[in-house]
Amino acid sequence: MVKRNAAFFLFLLGTFGFTWADMSECSKLSDPDKKNYCLGTYSASGTYCDKIKNGELRRDCLFKAIRVQRDIAWKPTKPAPKPEE
Repeated sequence: MVKRNAAFFLFLLGTFGFTWADMSECSKLSDPDKKNYCLGTYSASGTYCDKIKNGELRRDCLFKAIRVQRDIAWKPTKPAPKPEE
């Protein structure tokens, strides 16, 4: 059971680990696919995702970029403050 939980944690870390970095950390990566994945998911840009050669990683990058774009576009706005009487 412990090995199963550890494997799941490593999977999550591998999947979401690159999104915790900022743009400068992404540019330091040596693997071009991981670098473009990091840049694409951080900046929500499909242009970086299209540069990825690994099909599964490219698909995952595009889905995450689209999700971030939708979250930004459909983010609820704060209601206007009520004037004090």
